[in-house]
Amino acid sequence: MGVFFVPLQDQFGWTNAMTTGAVTTFFWVYGVSGVFVGRLLERIGARKSILVGGLLLGSGGVLSSLVNDLWQLYITWGVIAAMGASILYILPNMILARFFLRNRGKAIGWSSIGISLGQAVLVPFAAWLILMYGWRLTYVLLGSLVLVVVCFLGYLIFRESPESIGLEVDGGKQAQGENATKTGDDWTLREAAATGVYKLMNVSYFFTVGVIISLLTFVVPHIIGLGIDPLLASSAFGVIGVMSAVGSFIFGIVSDRIGRKYTIIMCATGIAASIFISTMIPSNITMLYAWAILYGLTYGGLPEQYATIVADYFGTKHGPSLFGIIFFTGSLGGGLLPLIGGYLADLTGNYYATLIFLGLGMCVAVAAILPVKPPRRRASPIRRSQEK
Repeated sequence: MGVFFVPLQDQFGWTNAMTTGAVTTFFWVYGVSGVFVGRLLERIGARKSILVGGLLLGSGGVLSSLVNDLWQLYITWGVIAAMGASILYILPNMILARFFLRNRGKAIGWSSIGISLGQAVLVPFAAWLILMYGWRLTYVLLGSLVLVVVCFLGYLIFRESPESIGLEVDGGKQAQGENATKTGDDWTLREAAATGVYKLMNVSYFFTVGVIISLLTFVVPHIIGLGIDPLLASSAFGVIGVMSAVGSFIFGIVSDRIGRKYTIIMCATGIAASIFISTMIPSNITMLYAWAILYGLTYGGLPEQYATIVADYFGTKHGPSLFGIIFFTGSLGGGLLPLIGGYLADLTGNYYATLIFLGLGMCVAVAAILPVKPPRRRASPIRRSQEK
C-alpha cells in the first residue's frame, strides 16, 4: 500500500493522515478477521477458505483501481482486501503444521521465505508498474495476479490433512523431545483459553507485534535524524528483507532442534538487543547495514514461531482458531504501541525514548514466554468417567 501513497495524494490532494488511515483500517480489520478464520476453515474446508481469501484480496485490489473518494479506498483496501489477507496469512502455516511434526519448523520456515521474498520482489515491481502505467492499472494487474495465481494454486494444492490424501504426518515417523508432546491431542478453544500458557502466549505476541510494527515506523526517521542520507536509510530495509528470509530458514531448522519456546526467546532477545543498539548507531552506513543484518535475521525467525508453538502445544485441529485469537491480540499491540511511541517522540523531540520503550517492550515479550511449557490437560468429570 505504501507505494501507492504518493500517486493517490498527488491525484486527489489527500494528506498523509488521510492515506495512512486506509492502512490503519486495513490493520485493524486484518486483526479482527483473524478471530473468524478458524470457523471459516471448519465450515468450508481448507481449499475453499484459501479460495475465499484470494478472491477477497484480489477483488479488493481490483476495486481499489476504481476509487475516487477516500471512503471508497477504506472499503476496498481497508476492509475487503484486509479480510482476504488475514485468511491468507493464518491458514497456510496452520494447515502446513498438520503435515509436519518433526520438521514443522523447517517446513514453516520455507513458507516464510516465500513471504519475505515475495515482499522484496512485489514492492519494487509495483513501484515500477506505477511509474510506467499509473496506479489504477497497477491495482488491476496486482489484484488480477492474486485472483489468478493465489486462487488457482491455492485451490489446487491445499488439502485438509495428510490423511485426506492417504499420507501420514512426517511419513509416519515419530518426533522426539518438546515438539513431540502434541500428536493426537487436540485441545478445544475453551480448554486452551483457560490455560496460563495460552494467556502468556497472547501477552508475548501482543508486545512482539507491537514492537515490530513500531520499529518499522520509527527507525528510518531516527536514522535520517542522525544525518544518514534518506535513500541509504531506506535501503537498509532491503537488507532487512533479504536477511529475514535467511532468518526464517535458519531459525525454522533451529526450532526443530531446540524447541519453539527457546527459539522465540533467542530471536526476541536479538531484536531487543538490536533496538538498544539502534540508539547508539553512529552516522555510518556500514554500521547501519550491520544493524540491519542483526535485526533482519532475528525478525525473520520470530513471528511464525508463535503459530508453530500453538500447533505444538494445543494440536492442529483447532489451531487456526487458537492462533486467530493470538493474531488479533497482536494486532492490538500493533495499533497501541506505535501510538505510545509517537507520543514519546513528540514529547522528547527525538526517537531515543521511543526506541528504549520498544526495547523494553520486547523484553516483556521474552519475560512472558519464559515460563511457558507444554500444558497438561485436566481430565473433566465426563472424561474421567469414560476412562473408567
